[in-house]
Amino acid sequence: MTPRPVSSVARLVEDNAQDFLRAVEAQLLTLAPQARGHFPTPDDHTHISIAEMLSALLDGTGEEGKVDDKTLEFFKETALDARRFGLTPEILASLGEAVRSELLSLCADLPFENVLFAERAIFATTSASIEAVREADESNIPASFSAEVVEVEKRSRRFTVVRLQAEQELPYLPGQFVAATANFLPNTWRYFCPSIPSNEWGQVEFHIQSDADDITGLLATTRPGDKWELGPGRGDFGQGKINSGNDLLFVAHGTGLAPLRAYMFDLMNQAAPPRLHFFVGADYPGELYELTGMWNFAAASPWLSVVPVSTNDHDEWWVQATEASQPPRGLHLHQTGSMAKIVTQAGAWADREVLIAGPESWARDVRRAMIRRGTPAGQIEVLGF
Repeated sequence: MTPRPVSSVARLVEDNAQDFLRAVEAQLLTLAPQARGHFPTPDDHTHISIAEMLSALLDGTGEEGKVDDKTLEFFKETALDARRFGLTPEILASLGEAVRSELLSLCADLPFENVLFAERAIFATTSASIEAVREADESNIPASFSAEVVEVEKRSRRFTVVRLQAEQELPYLPGQFVAATANFLPNTWRYFCPSIPSNEWGQVEFHIQSDADDITGLLATTRPGDKWELGPGRGDFGQGKINSGNDLLFVAHGTGLAPLRAYMFDLMNQAAPPRLHFFVGADYPGELYELTGMWNFAAASPWLSVVPVSTNDHDEWWVQATEASQPPRGLHLHQTGSMAKIVTQAGAWADREVLIAGPESWARDVRRAMIRRGTPAGQIEVLGF
């Protein structure tokens, strides 16, 4: 349980989040002018705001300001990720001091011990974060990785495949997401899941839905020769399921295909891959933007079955389908309707490890339907976005 004194500080931060954040930023620029230009832009979706982090820290602080190891590890990982914005140990130390100073001002009317415990927690997390960043700098671990766009394929009006070439192997695992930005969007990043495993040649491929938001739409307009920056891989979606040795069921919608496709490629490198049944979904048939490639993989892989599913049976005029969504002549396995209904009509899948990736509400619906049908909840893992 969070002690009541620290909880009162957390509530005060939450109630004054925007003013507090502006005050911290102003104080930071006074303490460390070199920090100017290293803030995420308001359009960035890959960072956690200072107010959110502080509130979460205070809510999770134990007796007399003690911070548990899990929380310390979270702050270290967050600081390491923020190196791509230009965060240095010096800026981080100044940020800790700015947060502490503005917290004292904000909480001037609270009892002394309330703020003392909060200060202890801030000091602990700041110290751990500084040490993590310093170790990474001294070990010459890059904060981000440069890559050049080598190919752009517009597969339909909303879906684009972008291939890039980095100068070295990129540090991510199948199923993870990486932060990405282009040279025309400084300090404004988006998360994407690579659709192929990392390889020694530094190749990576992203699937982009251009109408996700304005910044993602701009990234979808990239051209060969553009320079991107990529962060290291984050997340552990699916890793336990894939390594279980059991047969698999993948269910994807839209760009949820990307992390599952990376796993599919990884399985291809195994001498005896488990059986994989792969439901590939989209709103419209013409937005099954990777269907031709998926069919080709299935034709060469006896352990792989691919079922395309679209919510609607005909394309709207604006879909602008390409040949990438067309199955080979003579194949008529395409199904239309609710993915949740189609997957559960095929069985309970109780013998499979299940990975579901797609829009948050859609993924929850599929998971609930499978559990009602008899799939053990513990065998299902979801990546929603």
